[in-house]
Amino acid sequence: MEVHRQRCQTCGSMEVRNILVRDSVQSVYVRCAACGELVARYELKDYYHHGKGIESYLRAHGAKSGDSGRTWLRDFNASQKKAEEGYQAALEELKRRQKEI
Repeated sequence: MEVHRQRCQTCGSMEVRNILVRDSVQSVYVRCAACGELVARYELKDYYHHGKGIESYLRAHGAKSGDSGRTWLRDFNASQKKAEEGYQAALEELKRRQKEI
């Protein structure tokens, strides 16, 4: 697993802010909080916003009337679990690497 925090290429700051754009493709633009420069852009295929519930998930994924509610709920629960497990693994890896320094 490779885990790191974003750093601004212009000023070196690690203080960044995410800007989420929902369009045909969901994108995250990472902006430096110190100097305002663009740090990175990510395009998302599976967006999950922790704590917002299934309604947010359905809106983000373009659920339509007539789609299977059970399928969406299964997918939402799987996405939630993956996000929580991945987040914990990333935090553990960051802690491990900090101890090595």
